[in-house]
Amino acid sequence: MASDAATFAHESSLAAMGFAPTRRDDGAGAAVMTTSATCPFAHRPWLALVELDAPFALEVENLEKKSARFEALYRRSAPDASGNPSVPILEHDGATMVESALVLQYVCATFEKPGGASLRPTSAKAAYYGQLFADNFQACVPLYFKMLRATSEDELREATTAFIDGLKKANRCLELGVNARDGPYACGAQFTTCDIMAMTFVPRFEIVLAHYRGFDVRRAIKENDCAALESWMAAVSTRPSMQYTLAEIENMTGKTLANAFIDHFAKFVSWRSESSGATVSA
Repeated sequence: MASDAATFAHESSLAAMGFAPTRRDDGAGAAVMTTSATCPFAHRPWLALVELDAPFALEVENLEKKSARFEALYRRSAPDASGNPSVPILEHDGATMVESALVLQYVCATFEKPGGASLRPTSAKAAYYGQLFADNFQACVPLYFKMLRATSEDELREATTAFIDGLKKANRCLELGVNARDGPYACGAQFTTCDIMAMTFVPRFEIVLAHYRGFDVRRAIKENDCAALESWMAAVSTRPSMQYTLAEIENMTGKTLANAFIDHFAKFVSWRSESSGATVSA
C-alpha cells in the first residue's frame, strides 16, 4: 500500500450484493474501525457493520509498520497499555474499544435498527446450540496454527489429526442442535454472531492449508461425513457480506485473496512437508 494507513468509507451491504456499491456518507454518528486488511479477528466486527448497513469508515493499518497514531490509540484503549498493538479498534460515541468479540457485540447492540435484521439470536435454545458450535469451531484455530508451525512429518500428522477431530466436533454440535435449527446457519435460518465468530477462518483454513500443507478442508469434511458443517460452510461462504469484504481485502492489499492470506500467514511456517507437495515461502 502507498501509506502505512488508509481510510475506506463503508459501502452499503445491500449494494454489495451486486458488487456495484454506492459510496455513502460516514458523517455524524459514524464509527471508525481500525483494522488490518487480512486479520481474521478484525474481520468479525467488519462483517457485522456491513450486515447492519451501519455508517462507518475503515482505517487500514499496516501491522508490520505500525503508525504512531495507531500505537497511541491502542495504548489509550487496551487493558495492557504496554502490549503489542493489535486490531480491531473501534471508535464511536466518544469511546475507543478493543477485542473483536466485544467490539462485535457492541456493533450489534448499537447499530441494529428497530424492525430490521438482528444478528443476535432470537431464541434461547438456538443461541445455546449456536454458541456451542461457534466455540467448538473456534477450537480448531489453535490446531490450524499447529499445522502451520509443524516442523516434522510427525508433528504435522498429529496436528492434522487433531484438526480433523475438531471439525468433527463442530459438525456434531450442529447435529445436536438440529431440532432448534431450521436453516444452514449456527442458529438455523437466522444468521447471527455465532456464525460471524467462526466464519472468518473458513477461507483462511481453505486457502492457507492447501498452499502450505496440501490439505483440502472441504475434502476432509466430506470424507468424515460432516454434512452439517459442509452446509454451514457453503452458507457463510456465499453470504453477501462475506463476498463483499473478501473482495475489499483484494482492493486494500492489491493482491489476489489467495496471495493476501498466504502472505499473511507465511510468518508461521518455517518447514516444508515433502509428502504434501506444498511450497513454503522463505
